Amino acid sequence: MDSLVLYIAVGAILKMPNLSSGITYNVEVNEISSFSCYTEPLDDASPKPKVIKLYLGSQNLKISCHLYNVNEEDTLENRKKLLLLYTSSGLAPTIEIFNSTYSGIFYFRMKLEESQSTWTIDIPRRNITYNTDIAPIEEWFVRFTMHHRLNMFTTEGTLLDVFREPLLQWHLGKPINSTEIDALIPDVINITVSKCPCANDVAVIALICNDTVHGIYLGVTRSGFISRETQWFNMTNSLCSLLDDDCAGLSLVNIILTNNRLIILTTLGLFISQDLRYPTGRILNFTKPSFCGFERDDYFSANVWYNVQCLANAESYEVDYISLSFNKDKTLSQVSTCFYSNDPYTEWYSCLPHRFHGGKTLSRRVVAFLIDYQQNTGIGLITVQNKALVSVYKITDHKLNRQTKFPVFWFPDPKFLPFGMFFHPGSHFLYVYGSQVWFSDDGGNTFMLLITLENEIIIKTNTCVYSHSVAFVTDKGNIFFTKAGLERYAKLTTSAHNVFNLYYDHLGSLNIISLNESVSDSLEIHLLDVITLIQEDDIGFDGPLSPQYITEQQMVFLEHIPLNAKSRSVQKSRFYGLHKGKVLQYWPSGSATIVNVFHHEYPPQYLSSVIVDVLEKFPFGSEEKNSFIHNSLSILKVSDTTRVKLQLVSEDNSSENVVSSSLNVFKSSDIEKTVVIPGFSSFLIVEVLDSLNALADATMPERVPFNKTFTSDMWFVYDFGTKNGRKWKIIVDTCRYWVQELNNLPLNAIKYLDLTQTFNFGFRVTPVNTAYPIFHMPLMKLVVGNPSIFKVKTNDYWDDTDSYTMEFSVTNNFYKQGKSSMAVILTKASLVCDVSTIVLTVKNGCSYSKSMHYISPVSISAQSWLHGDPKDPYGFKLLKQLPVNYRPPSKLGIAVPLTDNFYNADPSKPRMRDYFAGSKNSGAYKQCANKSTRAQCNCNDNEKLSFFVAFSDCKEKALRMKYPVSRLPVHFRVDSENEYTPLVSPFFVTVTEVNHRTNWEVAGTNETPSMLKMRAYLADKLNITLYNPEGLALNIYGSELFHFRVATIPGVSFCNLLDEFQIYVDEAPLAFPGQYLVSTVTAVLVGGIIFVIFMMQIYEINIWNKVKSKVRKKNKVSVSETSARVTSTSS
Repeated sequence: MDSLVLYIAVGAILKMPNLSSGITYNVEVNEISSFSCYTEPLDDASPKPKVIKLYLGSQNLKISCHLYNVNEEDTLENRKKLLLLYTSSGLAPTIEIFNSTYSGIFYFRMKLEESQSTWTIDIPRRNITYNTDIAPIEEWFVRFTMHHRLNMFTTEGTLLDVFREPLLQWHLGKPINSTEIDALIPDVINITVSKCPCANDVAVIALICNDTVHGIYLGVTRSGFISRETQWFNMTNSLCSLLDDDCAGLSLVNIILTNNRLIILTTLGLFISQDLRYPTGRILNFTKPSFCGFERDDYFSANVWYNVQCLANAESYEVDYISLSFNKDKTLSQVSTCFYSNDPYTEWYSCLPHRFHGGKTLSRRVVAFLIDYQQNTGIGLITVQNKALVSVYKITDHKLNRQTKFPVFWFPDPKFLPFGMFFHPGSHFLYVYGSQVWFSDDGGNTFMLLITLENEIIIKTNTCVYSHSVAFVTDKGNIFFTKAGLERYAKLTTSAHNVFNLYYDHLGSLNIISLNESVSDSLEIHLLDVITLIQEDDIGFDGPLSPQYITEQQMVFLEHIPLNAKSRSVQKSRFYGLHKGKVLQYWPSGSATIVNVFHHEYPPQYLSSVIVDVLEKFPFGSEEKNSFIHNSLSILKVSDTTRVKLQLVSEDNSSENVVSSSLNVFKSSDIEKTVVIPGFSSFLIVEVLDSLNALADATMPERVPFNKTFTSDMWFVYDFGTKNGRKWKIIVDTCRYWVQELNNLPLNAIKYLDLTQTFNFGFRVTPVNTAYPIFHMPLMKLVVGNPSIFKVKTNDYWDDTDSYTMEFSVTNNFYKQGKSSMAVILTKASLVCDVSTIVLTVKNGCSYSKSMHYISPVSISAQSWLHGDPKDPYGFKLLKQLPVNYRPPSKLGIAVPLTDNFYNADPSKPRMRDYFAGSKNSGAYKQCANKSTRAQCNCNDNEKLSFFVAFSDCKEKALRMKYPVSRLPVHFRVDSENEYTPLVSPFFVTVTEVNHRTNWEVAGTNETPSMLKMRAYLADKLNITLYNPEGLALNIYGSELFHFRVATIPGVSFCNLLDEFQIYVDEAPLAFPGQYLVSTVTAVLVGGIIFVIFMMQIYEINIWNKVKSKVRKKNKVSVSETSARVTSTSS
């Protein structure tokens, strides 16, 4: 236990720099343990998957994980042991779920139970995503570690949302079992695979058969083919229904899976599926566009092309394009031989370019055509009279312009046979492949040669957007490998299968897929260990090399014409582009990185050369095997030849041509060794004339020191020949560069750039395991896919730790939407580096996570809003419980609501204040529409807390304020990802009352000159007054509920930023007309009394005297009657 705690502490200290410096890649860590995690319930006895593939359905995400030692058997006992060890130490796994725009960290439960062997976690679906619609969605990456930020036992996997993935909601055709596929295997001549653009583990595999088999057979996987769950479908009947059941000769040519549709190219035409986002519960339907003038044979040589892009959270300007090219000359009956269209693929346009200089109308053939989504151009790979070119045209309203955007690029080698073209997904690297491979990073303006092949041609490619890997397959089954943006490549292997295809899964594992009758789903999956394959491959050759020093850190190795009989006929250079970036390694020690390759005819006898940077010094030839180095050496000129004579001279008596010992002489075994004299030319020994003389070829003929003698300590010998056995080899280098992303972004991050924003990015490269300090030259290159829509400023420097840092900022160039990739390339990185290219995507647009929020003047928790009755320190209630089916007053009075918005709706209760015709004819439920009770409205807590009018049915409470409300400050903030900024100018706003109430006004705003100018400019267009959000305040003169909406004006943001808030004004005086009625009656009465008194005074009417006289008279009468009554009684 003590050792475990010590290990954790040391690990945490070692990882500390990563926390402050972003994410570090290419750091080699050898973990002895790893996680195995799964979502399917598995019993303890069943084997556990080593590749993590998780699936999210409509319910919560439930994950079980255990730790296993990679060097030991994964048994139940070992799982329990490791679980007890780490849990009792206070450690439990964490899972990070992330994609290009989202990242979240969740923690496993830390508890121990009897017979427990796994850690478990239950994550509510809403904590990962709120969306439930069927749409293209990025497959998430997951990263498991033992305790967050300790970075122990890091294991990566994927998480697929099977509930929303469009393709998985369909039956593509008639389901068939694997036995029917097994019967087709002998007739299969090719396999084609197409991946979902956003979720590469979801893929379609299709069989291309010979003429004896007719029909379309497809398989679908959701696990990248590793789980043996491929579902097979026979789609023949679905497509035949569009051909009037005339399906003779129907076979597959190619298949493409776009974001929303499945595209099938057959020998009888092109078929396009219905939108995959809207499942019907029936078999997938197709439509067939008509291309007049083309026969079945034409479709055999046709192909369909698609620039892969993921349209999750698609912007309005983002749409998929496909193109169909017939590799043939246009005839009179054909409109074109190349067509392209955008989703939904109902209108097709010609992609056969107009005539250009050097081209003849009848000789143009479009081999491939792609749409560049970043620069909005169409790129055609064309052959003109057997010469290849690339032509780029601007697209306006989906149509090609007549003029090219760039000058036409003609490939210089007339022997180049083009086969196809593709963009690496997510980046702007364009590859043209065939008998050579060329790549462009500027959209087709310029190209660089990457691969040259002899007697074979590349016919298949596959890419990975996560690792930025690219694989090529030739017609001879050779597989080549490169990384996006790098100018080097390697040969992986040669496939043992005649019928196969390559497939990169979402995590970047490269697989060979072939057919096998003995497995359950008829597919054999062979994982290629790319790192091992390219490191074991020796691409050296049987020929002598001669080293020439430039500096102590840099050398040139020249390839000499072979001298042995076996290879003497070779007069062609064997150094070529494949060797660039590789390591020339010498046994027993010494290595150097090949920086560049040159072919030349001078100096004589040398075919080519490579410049190398020394990593580890090469050892000199030993005295035992090179005894002649004990002598002095003279360089003599030989007449009638370009060769020189090397003559041994005794150091004891340099005037006599005798050597000190009979052993210290030239021998036949010294042929192909190189004599190196610092500061002068090196000499490759080609012939031994006698014991004292030998002929040699100089590497630098102008630097030969003729007739000079050098003592034994002034020269030395290298053996890079083959006569004594080749001691050198050329292999792929190890990774010698750490790269740090300083902003904690994922490798394929997408950032949304608004009009007023500036993004700052930073990357640092640290050379490791180098023999000498790296010369201070740039180690990274920045490639911007569409520089016309951004302003990019860069700053690079070397720091005191010999690390190279590149920083760049990105701002909007114009008010227009678009996107561009920002590729940061480690130019000297090895192919075995995990990360050699980082591609960020910046979109001019509104981030779906960007929003505007009202800042309440009082802080009230969500719990108090829902279930409490909060009060201020003076006992004033802060919330008002709204009556059932409440509607705010109108300008006609409290009892006459006219708004359509109900608050605290309940369809089972009567409508409040529903007295007049205007009130009865207005008002409509939203969530409660067509419901009979409030419970059926399904109002959740978020809807009850929302201020938006769309959720007014669910709103039960409002913020309460006491009348009068004067100069109420109104503040907002803008939330974007993890940033919170106050809403300030130039985000000018408009203020409206949702229910059309009028007894309120904007009491104040910061009237800056820019705001006044903008207000005057937009007065006619907005039809409403705009305000500065700084200093904004409101006066409210009415009572009850006021519902305000504040929105930014157009042109200050790509986002439609708005928010709403509600104020309930309580304890107001009697509302109109009562207050004014009482005041009026009182005034009339008081005025009337004053008027009567005034009139009485004018006419001298003494009302008081008359009243007194009447009173007195009445009193006298009363007394007389009393006296009489008394007299009568007494008598």
